[in-house]
Amino acid sequence: MSAAVDVAARVAVLVAHAGVEARPVEARPVEAGARAWPRGLAEPPDLAALYAATDGLALPDGTSILPRGEVARATVWLVEERSLDWEDDLLVIGEREDLVIVLDLDAAGARAGGGVLEVPTDGLASFQRVARSVVGYLERRLGVPGAEPASPEVLAREAAARRDLPALVAALAEPMYPGAERQTAHAALTLGALLSARGDEAALDAFARSVEARVAAAPRGAAGPERAAAWRACEIAAREAGAAAIAAACAGRARGGG
Repeated sequence: MSAAVDVAARVAVLVAHAGVEARPVEARPVEAGARAWPRGLAEPPDLAALYAATDGLALPDGTSILPRGEVARATVWLVEERSLDWEDDLLVIGEREDLVIVLDLDAAGARAGGGVLEVPTDGLASFQRVARSVVGYLERRLGVPGAEPASPEVLAREAAARRDLPALVAALAEPMYPGAERQTAHAALTLGALLSARGDEAALDAFARSVEARVAAAPRGAAGPERAAAWRACEIAAREAGAAAIAAACAGRARGGG
């Protein structure tokens, strides 16, 4: 099955899902197509397939995807209304309650491949990547079986909650979205604890990643204290896992500044 046929089949499942309100494509204003997509930015294949089947839709949980002709207009309005310093390849594609749903096209390859972001209306610079594509986002919102995997940040959080070592390793092997340092730090700390419980010295590498992620998120001038505190957290995690030698190594790095 080709990629185009596959995504079309996935879209068909979404549109036919119970409770989904799909807007007929025929209702799209003729002039909307000309201003639907910013010039110079490619429309992702999954979104093109979605808009070929429906001109936006609404899910039972209140999630709505804008009609194609409103994407550019909604983006320009929000950026100007809130004086946002957004990159040109961040597009408003929908909303849910107090969240704006943003598609990051990451045209320059500078933001871990982009994806679907949820952004609180009272914090429009706080991006949380939750999905790799719009269709994947909708699949997960609807609980469609066999849905596309979530973003690495979500997978890491879920794996940490389950204390699933292989899943944590896989999630942390992927590039993380800018601003996800705290999530990365927690996931890497959990991985370090799980490896410590096995007596695996690779735990120190996981702990080091946790420390660096915390330092990256620290306020200006606070890197030193944050690094020491992060290594102490690693020491505690290793000691609780019964890995005295690894805990001692973490304690040494906390005293020595990492």
